[in-house]
Amino acid sequence: MFTRCGTALKRLGRLSMSAKTLADDPGEEDHLTTPIPIVDDQKRRNVVYTQTIPKISTKKDGSAESEARGGLNEPQENPKSPHSSPQSETPPSPSALSTSSSSSASPDIPPVMTTSGDTILPLKAKGYSFRKKKWISRYRSAKEAPAELRLLTWNVDFMGAHNDDRIRRILGYLETAILSSTPAPSIILLQELDVRSQAAILASEWVRKHYAMFPTTPEPWPHQYGNATLVSRNIPFQNAQMLRFANSRMGRTAIFVDIPIRLTDSVTRIVRIANTHLESLPEGTKMRPKQLSAIAEMLRARGVDAGVVGGDMNMIGDHRDQTIHVAAGLHDACQSPDDPSCHTWGYQPPTSFPPRRLDRVFFTGKHVCVGDVEVVGKDLRTKKGQWVSDHCGLVTFVEMHS
Repeated sequence: MFTRCGTALKRLGRLSMSAKTLADDPGEEDHLTTPIPIVDDQKRRNVVYTQTIPKISTKKDGSAESEARGGLNEPQENPKSPHSSPQSETPPSPSALSTSSSSSASPDIPPVMTTSGDTILPLKAKGYSFRKKKWISRYRSAKEAPAELRLLTWNVDFMGAHNDDRIRRILGYLETAILSSTPAPSIILLQELDVRSQAAILASEWVRKHYAMFPTTPEPWPHQYGNATLVSRNIPFQNAQMLRFANSRMGRTAIFVDIPIRLTDSVTRIVRIANTHLESLPEGTKMRPKQLSAIAEMLRARGVDAGVVGGDMNMIGDHRDQTIHVAAGLHDACQSPDDPSCHTWGYQPPTSFPPRRLDRVFFTGKHVCVGDVEVVGKDLRTKKGQWVSDHCGLVTFVEMHS
């Protein structure tokens, strides 16, 4: 069964929950994410999944250090070994690695190709260190799983002018009107970033203080634009990875991350969150079903209790295009799909296509509770009067019920 949470259960709006700022402190646990590829032979699916098997060791100073089988996602500092060790079948030890790489893809786990031709690429999640004044993959993060997760998705339009100004306006809007200056546990799914808008996010004081991000360079994107996910640092998470669609002519991808949601003080469930941008325009109609089905398969991987995908689905076609999520075994979080107030595209500015609900949130899994989506950012403009995007954003929340 699944649970569709409506506004009667919880009203979305200006939820502001006090969250302790996780500033750098040498005595605290570092955050690492390392995916381990496994194949779901039991169900004979055609997708290679990943899971993390963490273990905790203790440093001499008594602080905790998180590791995972298969090597560390981000190598430790080692001045005596400035270069990574050569590739081998045996995962390199931490002392053989360097932290000097700025790549957003993990050097320790190679990309994996699925039987359908898609590629899974492990990603480095990074948080900003105010002490070191740079983004690093060993950063302070929370240990306790949240009971609820705010989720926001937004296509920020890489083709418009002044991308950096527009993304700064979006971030300011999220801070002051949607998520607050001290955000509750939340995840932000962004599509159509380019190098300028990505750099503006990395320079944001609000983002630096409260969020981890992946990727932090454009390197993993197949083209000059792509997706990025921001996870608040009051959430423990793992398995940051990207799925590159083999059938895409536009370099489209999906980014995944696994987040524990607390049921009780002693019980948590893993919710896999996906951030995607499916193939665009009428010529992408044949690609979109396969892309969404590949995402759905990864949302139902072993060890994952529920899955949610948000993003620009580009479902502009006829009835068959409007039901590709049903064919993929996904449920629509929008409770009023035919209401024009739920449209997220086609007004800023008007186009030759009618306004549509291009941006959506789908979910799957037992006992998952996804709130009704709320359209945000309508007619939001920069100080110069430019729309921040041709899309509006969507916000909802995710919980697990017993």
